[in-house]
Amino acid sequence: MRRFHFALLALVLLVAQPLLAKTYYVGTCKTGAYPTISAAVAAVPAGSVIDVCPGTYPEQVVISQPLTLQAYASGGSDQVVIAMPSAGLTTTTSLSWGTVAAQVEVTAGPVNITGITVDGTATSSVCPTVWDIGIHYNSGSSGTIDAVQTSNQNCNNFGTGIYAENETATPLTITIENSGVTGTTQWGIDTCGGLIPPSTLTATIKNNYVANVDIGINTDCYTIGTVTGNVVDAATYIGISAVSGSGTVTGNTVTNSPQGIMLGGYVGSKILDNTVVDAATGIVVNQVGTVDGNHIVSSNTALYFGASGATVEDNLIMQTQAGAVFECYSATMSGNTFNGALTGFEVYAGTSTGTNKFYNVAAVTTGGCTASAARP
Repeated sequence: MRRFHFALLALVLLVAQPLLAKTYYVGTCKTGAYPTISAAVAAVPAGSVIDVCPGTYPEQVVISQPLTLQAYASGGSDQVVIAMPSAGLTTTTSLSWGTVAAQVEVTAGPVNITGITVDGTATSSVCPTVWDIGIHYNSGSSGTIDAVQTSNQNCNNFGTGIYAENETATPLTITIENSGVTGTTQWGIDTCGGLIPPSTLTATIKNNYVANVDIGINTDCYTIGTVTGNVVDAATYIGISAVSGSGTVTGNTVTNSPQGIMLGGYVGSKILDNTVVDAATGIVVNQVGTVDGNHIVSSNTALYFGASGATVEDNLIMQTQAGAVFECYSATMSGNTFNGALTGFEVYAGTSTGTNKFYNVAAVTTGGCTASAARP
């Protein structure tokens, strides 16, 4: 019986052994390491772990098999920077954007990237003239981006820090967490779940910091997405754009952006328990969805409606010029509190303010709508 147990244990160990991922190294901190990240990702077996020594690596990295790429601490540092190569970037095809150029291009999965900086700083001679992306998870790829930094993808008007898409029939997931994106000319973090529903991409975007971009975080193209616990500061257009029909935006903070959060695109997104401070417009409601439990402070307009049918409940709106501007659209408004506004409801098609509360508001309703002006 003991021999049988020993043989069985040996068989289990033999079967399990190949499942243990082997670690390979890049850089000068380990003897026998690969000289570049590109050389390593092309040579190691699928499922490997690649630890990258501290340093700057001016190269374009294309990952076409499952693996883990992560920074490795040595000599008191773990800063790994992928910089723009002197020869510029080779282009590839994005199903939703056409021709793009990415410093890190992922075409398989799962690919996990941790602790890496992708710096797009470039001279005009090597700047991409197409979509300029820091990290691109192309259609058919999946994985987790954790504790990365992307910056200065700003060679043209289409710079994006992190972009993930999937237009294959296979359901895939992408997680983008604990990361920083700054200095892009278009999107900070962007996802696309396919141009034709149903979506096959589930995206989790959480606990990131995005600043000095055009649009901070965008869930688009039917992405099944959750945007949670992120901080977006100083976006030049929109802090968070929830244009996916299956998107939930909850617990985020948006500051110093012309439009804090936009609900639009496809029916059904939820904007829950966010804080918006110092926005020209706190939340823009361009589609049927739910806006609940948000705190909007110090905005010119707290709520702006470009469509009818949304449910807007239990939001706290403080120190704004206008509480809610309806433009003759209708919404279910209940339990909201307005404190310290010049006007409460503007261009409002209704006749009653319902269960909403108004404190220190100069005019509760103003600029009403005639029956003919009310919008469906």
